[in-house]
Amino acid sequence: MTIPDRFLVYLPWAIATLLIAAIVHVVSILLMPTLAPRDAFARLSAYATAAKADEKLFVLPAPAPGAAVLPYEDASVVVGVCVYDLTKGLLRVAGPVNGEDYLALSLHARSGRIFHALTDRSAIRGKIDLLIGDERQIESVNNADAEGAKPLEVRVVAPMKRGFVVLRALAKRLSDTPRARAALEAISCARQEPPKD
Repeated sequence: MTIPDRFLVYLPWAIATLLIAAIVHVVSILLMPTLAPRDAFARLSAYATAAKADEKLFVLPAPAPGAAVLPYEDASVVVGVCVYDLTKGLLRVAGPVNGEDYLALSLHARSGRIFHALTDRSAIRGKIDLLIGDERQIESVNNADAEGAKPLEVRVVAPMKRGFVVLRALAKRLSDTPRARAALEAISCARQEPPKD
């Protein structure tokens, strides 16, 4: 048997091996976020429980090497988090914004996927007011509104019952960090009972 003949005999096996290895690699990468035991929600829930801040806004400590609650955080950004569970009721995130300092909110499902985001530019009359609920809860809030009345808050339907809200305030200089922290602490996360049918 010549070398080209041997090559042709083993070529289908080599292609099949490479194809199976590629499929296993892609599937393992896609499943990693689902199977990770210490995902963002688990870390934030544990931190909220330790800080006795369940369903309340808590400001994370400044990132330090090896001790960051969330990875890849910027030292010039102060981060606040609110972990929620919609089985206990709606969640209202509200507070004043001054319009000068950058403030961003991102709403994450339990899996970590962002389903809504907004900045201080979306504040109405200097205030951010956000109501988060599942489809049934938001529908009951909409039904409770007076005919033709416009809602005074932004209403967001969450894809999952559990998740977290991440608030980020920019500290342009190191001396601005206390002001950014105060801006986050002025915002509240509070559970709200849905309206009675």
